[in-house]
Parts: sequence; structure tokens; C-alpha cells
Amino acid sequence: MKSLVIYSPYDCIVKYNNQEDFLDQNQHLIINGVDVIYVYPIGKTKRYSFAIDMKNNENQFYTILERNDKYLVFLLDGLYSQNIDIYNFKNNNTSSTIEISSQSVTFSTGKHKKIISLTATPKKITCGNFSFIDYCLIENLDNSTLIAYNVKTNKAKQFKGKDIKLLDKGFMVSRVSSFYEKIDEEYYVDNDGLKIKNKSHILSEQSYPNELLPYRFMSAVKCGDTSQFNKLLSPKLLEKISEEDIKNYFGNIEYFYMIDYKTCFAISEKEQVLYEFIVDNDKIAEIIDNKN
Repeated sequence: MKSLVIYSPYDCIVKYNNQEDFLDQNQHLIINGVDVIYVYPIGKTKRYSFAIDMKNNENQFYTILERNDKYLVFLLDGLYSQNIDIYNFKNNNTSSTIEISSQSVTFSTGKHKKIISLTATPKKITCGNFSFIDYCLIENLDNSTLIAYNVKTNKAKQFKGKDIKLLDKGFMVSRVSSFYEKIDEEYYVDNDGLKIKNKSHILSEQSYPNELLPYRFMSAVKCGDTSQFNKLLSPKLLEKISEEDIKNYFGNIEYFYMIDYKTCFAISEKEQVLYEFIVDNDKIAEIIDNKN
């Protein structure tokens, strides 16, 4: 294996093959016969440790070049290696900014700042605004995420989908979920904020065993498919409650997990609840919870 020469613009500790060396700023270190090297930057500047993988010749922390009989590894100072794109907007008397780096999206006004970390390098990023809602559309190969930031309230909300399209005064989120082949949600901005305009559901035509009835019901609640309530609840239960009652009872479900076929743990914006479903004649006859 070729020898490695590591050049660093900052002081750091280099670990490899149970060995540890100190590398001074603007100096170099020669290493032989290793595949992975761990670098621990030190000093007053906030930096993060990282690994050098010889199979990955370029990322935000280092660049590897092959020359003659050596590999030259150049550690990169974050101030120089990270490009930041800045977008400025103004709504009435409020100015706002979106800053995009390889690691995060930062929304800010003169009074507030909100930083959202990125888990992977996006394929494409588009920034813009709808009135007082700034947005950042992050597109990857298999999915997309739109982050909407309200400059008045300093609140951000993420929308995820298989595909997200920008419209004249809003956006459309298309996604798949559990028993649905496709769910389309159209959002727009009015004087009160971001709101949903239209929502459509396309159910899978596949047949499911009776044991999945509570799971199908919770999926419908989470997706806001009120048309399924009448089909999954018993006539006697529907006499007692309305669609609006169901939405108020469960709230906006953010996450749910089926513990078994009749027991579900769910998290909404209001609370964390354990639900138990009683099924009779292929319908949900009763819903029991652990609420106080």
C-alpha cells in the first residue's frame, strides 16, 4: 500500500492502528499501511472529529490526491471548505434570511434564528418565500423535504413526501403511506399562516386481514382520511361520535406504533396515549385509552 502524507491547516491528533500522533498547524505527517485514520482537531475553534476513509477521496473535511507513489491527504478548514448560499427576503417591514450550507439550513430575522441540521447532502435545494413564510425545498433521489419558516412566530415546520412541487402561492406534497398508494396535500398561505387547501387519498386495492383493522384506522386518522371512518367504525359507535369528534379526540397524530394488532401507542401535538381497539363483526366497536 502506498504511504500517506497528511497536511493540516490546524492542530490536531491523528489516530491509526493503535497509534497516536500530534500534527501541528501547517505541518504534515507520513503514515504507512492504513485504510482508516481518525482526526481529532484541537484548539479554541469549535471543530468535530472525523474519519479519513481512503475509499472516499473527497468530502467536506478532507481531499485526497494521488501523486507518484503517495497519497496526499489535505485536511480542510471548515471556514474555507464549506460554501454558504444566502437568500434575503422582505415582507412589509420584516427582513429575513436563509443560509444554506452542506450541514444545515438557517432561517433568521433581526430578532430570531432557527437552525435545522441536514442528515445528508441534498441533490438540489430551492429557496423562496410566500408572503411571511420563507421556505427551503430539499430534493433527494427518492424523497423531498420542504421546510416552511414563519418569520412572525419563529416557528418552522417540515413536510416530507416522495415528490413536492412548488405552486404559485404554495406547494403540493405527494407521498405514500401504509395502505395508501398516494396522498396529495396542497398548501397555501393566507393572512393567518400556512393552511391546507385540498387533500386527496388513493387507497390500495389490496385486501387485508381483519387483524389489521385498527392499524388501517390509525393510518386513516394520521393521514386525515375522514372518508374511511364510516367504513371502519361500527354503526353503533358512529351514532355516538362524528368525524369532528374523532379528529378532536386523536388530535394531529405525529407518530404511532402498533404494539399488537389491537393496541396502539400514539403521539400527537397534545399528548402521548395508549389506545386499545375492540373489534366486532369486522368493525371497530369501541376504543379505550389510558387518558386521565
